Amino acid sequence: MLLASAALISGAGQAWAEDATPAPARDATATAGNETGDIVVTARRREESLQNVPIAVTAVSGAALAKTGATDIANIQAVAPSLTITTQGTSRTAFALSLRGQRTNEAQLLTDQPVGAYFAEVLQARSIGFASSLYDIQSVQVLKGVQGTLFGRNMTGGAVLVEPNRPTDKLAAEVVAQVGNYKMHDVYGMLNIPLADWASLRVAGKTRERKGYTTDVSDGRDYDDQNYDTFRASLRLTPGGGIESTTIFDWLRSRIHGSALYPTAINPAAPAIGAYAYFRSLGLNVADPVAQFARQQTLGRQQFDQGFGDGGNLDAYGFKPYEYSKNWGVTNRTIIPVGDLTLKNVFGYRKVEYASFQDLDGVPAFLINSAQTRNIEQYSEEFQVQGKALDNRLNFVAGIYYFLEQGSDGSTSQQFPELALVSQGLPLTTPAVLFRNALGGTGRAEAVAGYLAGTYKFSDKFQLSAGGRYTTDKRSATVSPQLPALGVCLYRRPDGTSFPFAQCTHSNSNTWNAFTWDVTLQYQPSDALTAYISTRKGFRAGGFSLRATSDAELAPFNPEKVQEYELGLKTRTDLGGARLTTATALFFQNYRNVQKQQAGIDGGGNVTTIISNTAAQHNYGAEFDAGLHSGPFDMTLSYAYVNIDITKGLQPFEHELVGAPQHQVGVTLNYATPLAGLGDLNLNASMSYRSKIWLDLNDDQSLQKGYALVNLRASLGNIKGTGIGAAAFVNNLTDQFYRVGVIGIYREAGYISSTYGEPRTYGLELSYKF
Repeated sequence: MLLASAALISGAGQAWAEDATPAPARDATATAGNETGDIVVTARRREESLQNVPIAVTAVSGAALAKTGATDIANIQAVAPSLTITTQGTSRTAFALSLRGQRTNEAQLLTDQPVGAYFAEVLQARSIGFASSLYDIQSVQVLKGVQGTLFGRNMTGGAVLVEPNRPTDKLAAEVVAQVGNYKMHDVYGMLNIPLADWASLRVAGKTRERKGYTTDVSDGRDYDDQNYDTFRASLRLTPGGGIESTTIFDWLRSRIHGSALYPTAINPAAPAIGAYAYFRSLGLNVADPVAQFARQQTLGRQQFDQGFGDGGNLDAYGFKPYEYSKNWGVTNRTIIPVGDLTLKNVFGYRKVEYASFQDLDGVPAFLINSAQTRNIEQYSEEFQVQGKALDNRLNFVAGIYYFLEQGSDGSTSQQFPELALVSQGLPLTTPAVLFRNALGGTGRAEAVAGYLAGTYKFSDKFQLSAGGRYTTDKRSATVSPQLPALGVCLYRRPDGTSFPFAQCTHSNSNTWNAFTWDVTLQYQPSDALTAYISTRKGFRAGGFSLRATSDAELAPFNPEKVQEYELGLKTRTDLGGARLTTATALFFQNYRNVQKQQAGIDGGGNVTTIISNTAAQHNYGAEFDAGLHSGPFDMTLSYAYVNIDITKGLQPFEHELVGAPQHQVGVTLNYATPLAGLGDLNLNASMSYRSKIWLDLNDDQSLQKGYALVNLRASLGNIKGTGIGAAAFVNNLTDQFYRVGVIGIYREAGYISSTYGEPRTYGLELSYKF
């Protein structure tokens, strides 16, 4: 998990940006707004000064972000208090966002994350491939807290908005090449062409390949690698009359070996693990997973002995682990001024294809192996009317929204094949593929919403903002769990018996309605001080589990609802030749019907992920940011605190705060100055500390102790006026060894395996632009 090494940009309402061109009106952007250093954001769907907007927002311009050497979305957490990014399950191409203590570990179809990811103003319901979109970027905004009025359902934790650079009327080009350790090579290119006075085209692309930093000692194969190609093409039309239409096509393909699952801990007393020892005592030639886990402790930190994919009757798949993904989409934003009103339409289409296979235990024994496939498409359509009224005292936006997501999402798995064969009285030479199960199905999610929001200015000092949104959300699911090779249905009746194979397909559907709203009172006696108090109502959609194997598991889980209260203060102080800005936010969230994911073993011996509604909990915390700008120096300090109290329905062994640290601290330093006759020097350093993190809901072995990451970067741009630049960088300077995800089934299946963040990486960069 790389952290951006920069003099960035901080926090709950503060950012640093440089070399950023002010955005055209109505763009979703974060740019340097004027000579005071203000940052312009669109957290409320209109341009406002970041320092004055009454919302906890972190914003960074693309120009500033590029100077940090950030290569993927994980870098953003270095600049956003309370934002934590971890792996989604064991995937290296999908991630889980956490804001204010809210996180989802696995986002199946019909299961949504509480923190939304947006690209070019369009929601990306599935995060697969989104992490690699951080190139040729105009801005990134992190909105913290409930965003249920203007951004809709599921935004109970917040939203991350990524806005790509759009075509301009100037001819421009850029090429950046990097090389580094682990045989990393990365090439990025951009070309902007004005086609006519009313049309311009921008094409950008990137290819990156890096050897994995973990090695399987059994065959020398590397894992935790990178190998992807991506590009986007944007066409901007301005036919006159203030009309603007921009269409973006983007495409990404990734082909990697996937994550290394380190064997972390094993429970010899667990029924499944204990059975191996018992069968060996009877003289049966079964594996010894306890000894194999113990051997892992003798290997190096970036080594494991997976020994998988070599065939044999116990190998139900017969090939090595892999992770493939493809993600492409089309978006269009059209803006039409009509008198004092502005009409805006945003359309989006996206197709995601994903396939992976992984050994989930990391030892030579065949314990649990799983393959996943997803084939999902989504459509969205949003129409807005923006304007002013009442002598320009009222700013308002009204809109209607439609969203459709549909497709298939499934998995197959092989679980303890030796135990399955022995328990069935079969020879150990029997092909284990006979017991490979298949769970999953198809789903459809359709939502329609209408909203109205505005801000009324009572006086020069007081403003009142309010809004409401009504949403209808309909979802349906169809599942058919089975043992395909044996023609056995795994869908169980209430008495535990299975349905006939011909009757194995089962469906369910439901519709939910919700009204969300927000009210904010803002006090701004001067441009140097903004105070606000707000309350917001949000909900996270209900749905179904496509891993269900019974009517009880296929029953819908209901929406979770949250009422949030926030108190904020932002200041700006001129200190002679320096400028100090601060932002503080205190929040309290009252949750009901909280959705919880649970991994376990069902009645058929299958590892499942089921979502249910627990009763209630409180999330609360604080975010503080300070930034000091003085001539060539910039310094930022950020601190975030979050905690959760489950007030009703605490499950046995459950950890209350999962996937996020209680404390986060970030410090960044930046020095930028021109060197006469040579070029523009820029030096960056950053440190980010996270306290301990529980990576699994109820597994005591999933605790990651606190750690700090240090990144450094030095660059020299526009060398001797040629447009050529050079840089050197190092990430994770102290080579910290830290976990970012786990397969936490120590209590259920008797072991836990872990994925780890990136070790020390370093490299050189050469660039050219005009």
